[in-house]
Amino acid sequence: MISSYLKLSLTALRANKMRTLLTTIGIVIGMMMVIVVFSLGHATQAIVTAQLESYGANTIVVEVKTPGVSEMSPGSATAMMEGVTVATLKEEDMEDAFLIPGVTDGYAAVMGLERIVSVYDDQQYMIQGVSASFIDIDQSDVEYGRFFTASEDKSLARVVVLGKGVAEELFPDVDPLGQSVRIGELNFKIIGVMESLGVVFFQNMDDMVYLPLNTTQKLIMGIDYVPYFLLQVENEEMVEAIKNDVIALLDQRHDIVGEDKRDFRVTTMDEAISMMDGVTGALQILLIVLAGISLVVGGVGVMNVMFVAVTERTREIGLRKAVGATSRAVLCQFLCESVLVTFVGGVLGILLGLMVVWLSVVVAGLVGVEIEFFVPVGGIILAIGAAFAEGILFGVYPAKKAAGLNPIESLRYE
Repeated sequence: MISSYLKLSLTALRANKMRTLLTTIGIVIGMMMVIVVFSLGHATQAIVTAQLESYGANTIVVEVKTPGVSEMSPGSATAMMEGVTVATLKEEDMEDAFLIPGVTDGYAAVMGLERIVSVYDDQQYMIQGVSASFIDIDQSDVEYGRFFTASEDKSLARVVVLGKGVAEELFPDVDPLGQSVRIGELNFKIIGVMESLGVVFFQNMDDMVYLPLNTTQKLIMGIDYVPYFLLQVENEEMVEAIKNDVIALLDQRHDIVGEDKRDFRVTTMDEAISMMDGVTGALQILLIVLAGISLVVGGVGVMNVMFVAVTERTREIGLRKAVGATSRAVLCQFLCESVLVTFVGGVLGILLGLMVVWLSVVVAGLVGVEIEFFVPVGGIILAIGAAFAEGILFGVYPAKKAAGLNPIESLRYE
């Protein structure tokens, strides 16, 4: 019985190939989005979580924030992202935090875009002014040459360490060690080249230029503050207590009374991972809602097309009923056609979604971002189930209309 309904449905759909194709477009787009969201969402979350975890659970981040912004709300942006300059966080805040028992190390950083000029080329790169301890905490390494020292940082030494990509672009086929580059109006001596670090937090670290923190602040940017600094703690069990000690210290140093007046945020790695999970989760929900809207629009399209099909095939329905077809048989046939359309659209959407994910993985690999090709089995099952449900939900009303037609009146229909 079911096979006969399928044969009749396939025959009817083949007779109107263009209409069937147009009907499935909304379904295809919706299903594709479901697969892409599940797959790339999972991969992105895994990348960010792994990169955060690489700092270690014993790491605390102190960053500026706009006073009055919620302390831990995932929806609250940092002051930098809001375009607000909060100039109250200093390197001295970090140095005082080093005096807290259990704090073992840390580094502060500032970042900005600057044009770097060599005798061979000049381009704009992201520069990062960091404490000398950055090289140890960030688990980075110098491929050749050396990193700058704490004394060079304090003395405003004009030295620079190039990312591997920067070195290759500014000094093609030339050893850059000992050479000079110009940043602004000043010349800086190249003392090292970093190993290839790839992409971290969607930033190509091979295109980064590293300078001493104080040199960058005073000679290039003309500032005396930092947007953030990291602290490392002796062991994971001490993190929460030291976080509270850091908050108390900065409240005192910044003369802050009341949590809503704070111009800084202190975050542990566990909290950062939870916040990132919340952000990616909210983004996934938003995209799934958009995919759902696309599916609803596609479903309405299916329903409208099925109504048109019922109208066009009124005489056919009357003839079938006249030779003995029951209303149930007519209903089942039209319902089968509706489900078949949404199922085909669902399968095409799944295949297209997997193709988009695969292409995204390939393109990401070309720019240095390693993304896992994740096949979301749960998402595929959900998509197939949604396709069947959509076919039934949006096909039942036109099918009922077809089943309820009077055979005599249908045969008279022109």
